[in-house]
Amino acid sequence: MSDFGDRARGGGSVSLSGVTRLRTSLDGARLRALAAALLALGIFWIDSFTSFHSAIATLYVLVLLLAGANLTRRQLLGWAVTCAALTLTSFVVVHRDAPATEAVLRLLVSIAANTVTTALLLHRITLDQRMAREERRYTTMTDTLAVAIWEHDFSCVDAAIHALRACGVTDLRAYLRAHPEFVVEIRRQVRITDVNKTALELMGVPNKAAFFRKLSDFLPETDASFADCILAIDERRPMFQAETQVIAADGTPIDIIIAFSLAPGTCLAHVPGSILDVRQRKRLESTVERTRMELERVQRTVAIGAMSASIAHEINQPISALQSYADSAARWLARPEPDLDEVRLSLAGLNQAVANVHAVIQRVRSLVGGSQGEMAPLRLGTLVADTLAIAARDLDAHGARIHVAALSEPTVVGDRILLKHLLLNLITNALQAMESAGIADKRMDLTLHANDDHVLLLLRDHGPGLSTDITEPFETFATTKPGGMGLGLSICRSIVELHDGRIALSNHPDGGALAAIELPIAA
Repeated sequence: MSDFGDRARGGGSVSLSGVTRLRTSLDGARLRALAAALLALGIFWIDSFTSFHSAIATLYVLVLLLAGANLTRRQLLGWAVTCAALTLTSFVVVHRDAPATEAVLRLLVSIAANTVTTALLLHRITLDQRMAREERRYTTMTDTLAVAIWEHDFSCVDAAIHALRACGVTDLRAYLRAHPEFVVEIRRQVRITDVNKTALELMGVPNKAAFFRKLSDFLPETDASFADCILAIDERRPMFQAETQVIAADGTPIDIIIAFSLAPGTCLAHVPGSILDVRQRKRLESTVERTRMELERVQRTVAIGAMSASIAHEINQPISALQSYADSAARWLARPEPDLDEVRLSLAGLNQAVANVHAVIQRVRSLVGGSQGEMAPLRLGTLVADTLAIAARDLDAHGARIHVAALSEPTVVGDRILLKHLLLNLITNALQAMESAGIADKRMDLTLHANDDHVLLLLRDHGPGLSTDITEPFETFATTKPGGMGLGLSICRSIVELHDGRIALSNHPDGGALAAIELPIAA
């Protein structure tokens, strides 16, 4: 890599070393000009006042080459015209009476050599100017980058790797793990040969002369990235990238990401590396982590509230069943001749309802807590029939009925209590939708379809269909019912997802809402 620029950092002033080099360059130019002038005079004297009959004037090419270094185009043309004038003057002095053909040819050869040399030197000046412009552009671009760049000399690393290979080391990775002192020693030998302005600012260094000379000067002793860098150099990776930490001039640790190319053909003596300061990213990560922990605490609080609301929502129906069985038993006992058989049946139903309340509370708590429930193989047709028997009283009380197609018996793996309450929730929602819409003929259609890998349960009501006010019906606390908690469908989705299934709600083309539940068939 070429030098990033030796300008002093700040105020645009020139550094002392730059002034010294400038003076040395000017002194060298004066000495070359003096030597070229003396050489031109010597060639002129030999060509004019000696008896040599060769093309002495062609030696003016040496004058142009000696004086032509670091000249402008105008200065070079001045020297070329001067040499040509001296050549012509010598020709006139020697051959003014009777110029021979050979003398004229020597003159033409000398002028031609002068012209060709001048043209070549002018071309070189053009190339030098172009190169200087590119170097200035490159220097400006490098120094104005927001990314720090410093240049490494990894030739010592390459030499050390070749020495290990010559000693019979085949597994370099294992060798580096077994000999950490080798990594530390090689790191101390890696030189930093150049840096840009952003690197100086990053490390808190005023100028290049004060910058760290060795890689180990600013890498902490605990750095583990250099071992991987050695492996990358050995493998000649197209791109090496590592996250590490460097120590600034004031002792401040700086988290960085460094990246450079080590592809075949790369000169290891000049490897530029891009260094990105990631301290801000680290701070953002810490902030995000703190926010995440606070959010988890909030979510746990919300989960407790959701569990309480879910339990209250889910036990409404079992409590209604308790009330219904208790009222039925009281009516049978209040008769002039109590029917004890019916009373016993009502009390048995009461006991079953109490057990159902306990099961619902336990299952909802497990569901909110992320438990998998009590999974077992179930015959889905039988489970649907048992659920419809539980819902029969409520349906009769509201004058509703469910038309059930012939049920098949696909086997699924699931929790019996949760699947029953899934179906009861959907039936209750459909019944309430038809009640609120004032539908006289409250009908529902239930079908069960099974194929090789899944079963599809469809429940359609003949109510008003889904409201357009709620775009996501399964969202927690989303409801259109007065006094509704918005938990029923959310719990339904949780139950279905617990069973690795899918649930969807849509409007049926012929009216009403359609609930579709897809569950995997047990293997």
